[in-house]
Amino acid sequence: MILAALFATLRPAWADHVDVVVQAGHQGRPQSCAALRVSACNLGTAFGAQLERNWTPIVADAAAAALRRDGFTVKRRPADYAAHDRARAAVFLHFDGSAPACRSGASVGFPAAIDARFAHAWEDRYRAVFPFHFAGENISRNEAQYYGFRKVDAPGKTMLIEFGEMTCAVQERWMAPRLHELGIEVARFISAELRP
Repeated sequence: MILAALFATLRPAWADHVDVVVQAGHQGRPQSCAALRVSACNLGTAFGAQLERNWTPIVADAAAAALRRDGFTVKRRPADYAAHDRARAAVFLHFDGSAPACRSGASVGFPAAIDARFAHAWEDRYRAVFPFHFAGENISRNEAQYYGFRKVDAPGKTMLIEFGEMTCAVQERWMAPRLHELGIEVARFISAELRP
């Protein structure tokens, strides 16, 4: 009994082992930064009164709900949290910004070569519906080395999605009424990827 308790304290603090982790980028900030000692408290992009940190939870909640309806276990995460997760798939949801405007678009980031096929499959699917520029893969250091990648183990199925450029008026007008639909599309993609 004492030995079991000792080993329990030595193991990493895993929060959950679930099918899917869905993170809403920037959600909970700036409040979560001080509480969790986040030094780079990036609040996300904005367009007029629209804030990325308000959009990403809508998409993430829709994706998580749809995945749960399909029978998957889901851990829905905000931007900052103390735990570390194990999952079959993990997605980190964002919208891009650019100055000057309309220089960016949709993109994907992934942490390792093993995740490339998963990211390419999403890219192919999203290109079929997104009527604007696709900026590429791992287009910035923040995208290729996203901090959230270190908070989950989901080998082969981990990626960051930038749905489009929020600071580009024409892209913003296309995305704004489709936030729930984008979440459903993410869920359909993951469901197809995880089904045998």
